[in-house]
Amino acid sequence: MVAWIFILPTILLLLAINIFPLIWAIVLSFTNYRANQPGREVKWVGTRNYERLLSSEDIWGYLQATAHFVCWSMFFQVLLGFGLALLINRQFKGHATWTTLILLPMMLSPAVVGTFWTYIYQPQAGIFNYIINFFIDAGTFSMIGEVALAPWAIVMVDTWMWTPYVMLICLAGPRSIPDYLYEAAEVDRASKLRQFWSITLPMVLPFLMLAVLFRGIENFKMFDMVVELTSGGPGSTTELASINLKREAFEKWRTGYSSAFAILLFLTVFGLGNIYVKFLNKVKER
Repeated sequence: MVAWIFILPTILLLLAINIFPLIWAIVLSFTNYRANQPGREVKWVGTRNYERLLSSEDIWGYLQATAHFVCWSMFFQVLLGFGLALLINRQFKGHATWTTLILLPMMLSPAVVGTFWTYIYQPQAGIFNYIINFFIDAGTFSMIGEVALAPWAIVMVDTWMWTPYVMLICLAGPRSIPDYLYEAAEVDRASKLRQFWSITLPMVLPFLMLAVLFRGIENFKMFDMVVELTSGGPGSTTELASINLKREAFEKWRTGYSSAFAILLFLTVFGLGNIYVKFLNKVKER
């Protein structure tokens, strides 16, 4: 009884902050409720909001933009993060200093990073444009203003910011590998490449997959950095699902419709996450 008395406030807080909003959003997703018209009659529309979402070409376009951002940013972050982890794992002069410098980007706020890189990408005075013009005569060039390059601009910024985070997760892999495995491999005259494929990569693989899971979930709901950087433009090229959800909920005030959109996004991430976790557990059991 004493234990329940201590736990009860935390349980009530979790119910109030997490469970109740989720249940309320599910209820609203079946209505035509508008938050800016609280006195308006609320009608039960059933699954109409979900049907409109699934049949909307625009929504599929936003999901496609989100998938492009999530997949490519995870690819580059895992590739670079794993490489940096292998490099940092080696003790060398200035090791601590370089590690601290590499970790700096992830210590910044995403909104600050978005604003910071907006000035870097600025076509007239930005350093990125200066570098491009140094190698090729591109004139006034704006990466976040080019329709074809804008999605890659946000991928580049997210990779710059979160590669250190992936590096930290991957770094736990090499440091958990016993030295005697490499010593035995050297006795058997295994090459460095063979040691990497047979020892390092299999031992680090669960950590790599864990990094993909964490970054995949975070990138799927990415909002602040992209809003500050491109605001979803040019046009709707970089309008991720989370950005469009915000527009529907707090600009168009289609609360019921946006609630249905939020539930669909939640189910997508939850379903893919569960499948991935089961696959991750199978890899760990090997």
